[in-house]
Amino acid sequence: MAKKFGGIELGETFGGYEIANLPVNKLPQEVASAMGAVNSTPLLGATYNPIWYVGKQTVNGVNYLFIAEDIRATKNKDKSIVGLVINVPPGEQSIQGAGAKIDRIIESEELAPEIQAAFATAEKTLVGVSYKPVMYIGKQIVRGENHFIVCEAKTIYPNAQPRAVVFVLNIFEGKPSIVGILPISAGTKDEQTLFGYAFTW
Repeated sequence: MAKKFGGIELGETFGGYEIANLPVNKLPQEVASAMGAVNSTPLLGATYNPIWYVGKQTVNGVNYLFIAEDIRATKNKDKSIVGLVINVPPGEQSIQGAGAKIDRIIESEELAPEIQAAFATAEKTLVGVSYKPVMYIGKQIVRGENHFIVCEAKTIYPNAQPRAVVFVLNIFEGKPSIVGILPISAGTKDEQTLFGYAFTW
C-alpha cells in the first residue's frame, strides 16, 4: 500500500523514509545536532541551511532527509537548492550528532519521461523564472494527475538568489498545465495550505 502525504501518493524518492514533515524551527534535538555537526566539519567547502525537514530512514544508522540551501564558500557565497541526506552511524544518534556525515547531495532529479516532457512544456509558458527539478514528491489522482515536484526557482537576472518551491503540474489527457507554485520557507509559519491539503513545513 502506497504511503500518503497530504493526499499525495509518495514517489520513490521518499521510499523507506518515515515522513516527519517538520518546520526547521521545530527539529528534534538529534536531527538538529546532526545538521550542526555536518556544518561544523572543517574544509567542507559549503554550509547547508535547512529549509524543510522531510523525514528519516533507518539504514546503517539513520539517514535524515532535508531540502536545504547549499551555500558555497566562495566570494559571492553562491547558493543552490538541494536535497540533502545526512547519515548518523549506528549507536550514535543520541550523542550530539557524533559521526554525522553527508551521505548524498541531490542537485537535480531526472523525472520520468512523460512527466519531464510535460514539465518542460509547462515551464515554457512561464516568463522570467527558471525551474530545476530537485526532488519528486509524488502524485495525486484528480482530473488527470497532479505531480508535486520540489524545484529550485531562479529569477532570470544577474546574481539572482535561488529559492525552493513546490511546482504542481497537472497532466490531463496528455496535456500539461500548472496548478500552482508554492514557496517553501524556513520561517516561523508552521503550516501552509497546498491546494486543499495541509503541509507542515
